[in-house]
Amino acid sequence: MPGYLARVRKKMSIHSQRRARTALAGNYGSVFKGRSMDFDDLREYTYGDDVKDIDWKASARSRNVMIKRYVAIRKHNIMIVADSGKAMAALAPSGEKKGDIAVFCASVMSYIAQKHGDLVGCVYGNLDMTKRFKLKESTAHIESFLGHYDKSISLEASDGNINQLLSYVSKTYSERLFLIVITDPASVASLNVNYVRRLGVRHEQMFILIEDSPLTNKGLYTQDARDLDGNLRLPLFFRNNKMVAKAEENYRETQRENIRRNLRRFGVVCSFIDSIDHAIPRIYEMLEEQKHARR
Repeated sequence: MPGYLARVRKKMSIHSQRRARTALAGNYGSVFKGRSMDFDDLREYTYGDDVKDIDWKASARSRNVMIKRYVAIRKHNIMIVADSGKAMAALAPSGEKKGDIAVFCASVMSYIAQKHGDLVGCVYGNLDMTKRFKLKESTAHIESFLGHYDKSISLEASDGNINQLLSYVSKTYSERLFLIVITDPASVASLNVNYVRRLGVRHEQMFILIEDSPLTNKGLYTQDARDLDGNLRLPLFFRNNKMVAKAEENYRETQRENIRRNLRRFGVVCSFIDSIDHAIPRIYEMLEEQKHARR
């Protein structure tokens, strides 16, 4: 099995927009009763506090019983939600398989999460199947689900359905998650926004969208261009047409803007990625945008 995490070398961090609401939610500072490594402040003792938290020296100085409060360092539950429909076996603008870019992006996000001590899980699938990997933090676990996801992407797979995957996550998980959704713009263009709205009540979401190669991609002029089923061949004169290229560029830019606007309504950020080389800087930009996103 290839070392997916070994390909990722850049260190970044995931920022949550919300503060923890329960004792098991997310890697954001949360003051709670009990002990941890990071001292926060003192307050007067109240009924039910643990006597082990009493600061006797501070109590003697203030003549009131004082207890120590600490900042709890919690873990995020990072869930990779990945499309494995046959469209992910098509080519990206760089000429790479979209699935290879998707797996790399999943590796980047898993690497970031693991470096910060978070738990990572995965749900991937298409119309015919849905696979789930539990939340864990071990390298072997992450390598395992990345390998299974990689192998699931092929031209023989059924069509993808991101609505089906999001519905599955909504029905299956009650704990708070940080969802990293990996699919392509065509899938999100048909996204049922009710799923995004429903998931947004409990979970946080990011979308990583792997772009399709344009029909008029100059870098692929020497290759035989066909549709996903291999039945329709695109003639060279059509692929060389400047008017077609301009119309396609305008259509794609309009599609991107519509997707950004629709997701932004729910406080969800997204990134469009066209190659493995561009994946890390664009994910970094998305994470920076996440820090300043407003709901």
